[in-house]
Amino acid sequence: MSQDLGASSKISNPDSISRLVARMCDGNMQVLMRHRDSGKVTIRGAFTKLGKFKSSAAILLGKMSEAGLSKLELGMPIKVEVLGMSSQLTFQTLVLEKTAGGIICAMPRSLLSTERRTNSRFRVTKELTAFMSFSFWRAQQSDPASPPFFNSYGGIANWISIADISLGGVCLLTRFPSFTNASEPQTEQMECFLHLPMTAPIKLNGVIRWRRKIKNRSEDEFVGERFQLEYRIGFEFADVGEEQQQKIRHFIRQLTVAEAI
Repeated sequence: MSQDLGASSKISNPDSISRLVARMCDGNMQVLMRHRDSGKVTIRGAFTKLGKFKSSAAILLGKMSEAGLSKLELGMPIKVEVLGMSSQLTFQTLVLEKTAGGIICAMPRSLLSTERRTNSRFRVTKELTAFMSFSFWRAQQSDPASPPFFNSYGGIANWISIADISLGGVCLLTRFPSFTNASEPQTEQMECFLHLPMTAPIKLNGVIRWRRKIKNRSEDEFVGERFQLEYRIGFEFADVGEEQQQKIRHFIRQLTVAEAI
């Protein structure tokens, strides 16, 4: 994930913090937790309850896996990111107690709200793949520069893989130059479809902004050193509607928690 964040604002009024945290608990909002000494480990959880711990205000974070809970210790400082917000909302807190499936943590002294820019990019994973299709190009069996084509696959041969996605566009990835060659004359805004998991195709408009050819080197035990070309194309969305944006946000949220335990 590549985060490109904008302006930040700090919420330090105790009453405002309590009201916001209470709403998060009421909505059982999901969170990601990280500790500075745990490397890249990210732990999933959710707001469960606002209450007291030894007469001080505290938060119960639950819905945690055994693997995630095992990474947390009493007194450990953690950074919590609240998911499902239009801006990136984070706070620092301490683990006060461990419970069955969760932790009790101290009420934060401040919340940091940071604007998410539309070009914050999120890498697509093998488990959560996404594609785009365009009206100007179709894979052809007679074209050696096209992807392998099988009639039983239907229109899937015409789908181009997405390497990363943001609210503002995608980076497309293909190892077959047919699509890149066909895209060269395309300089105007065009219609396309975004294909996300378990979602009907999303109709969008956009413009191709850049193209790159990359030579990747690899070692093969039989043939030794070899090189493989890949083509990356930057596509910028235009005039994205609220419903379309919500579906893209939902997919980005899935990518955000995909590697968390």
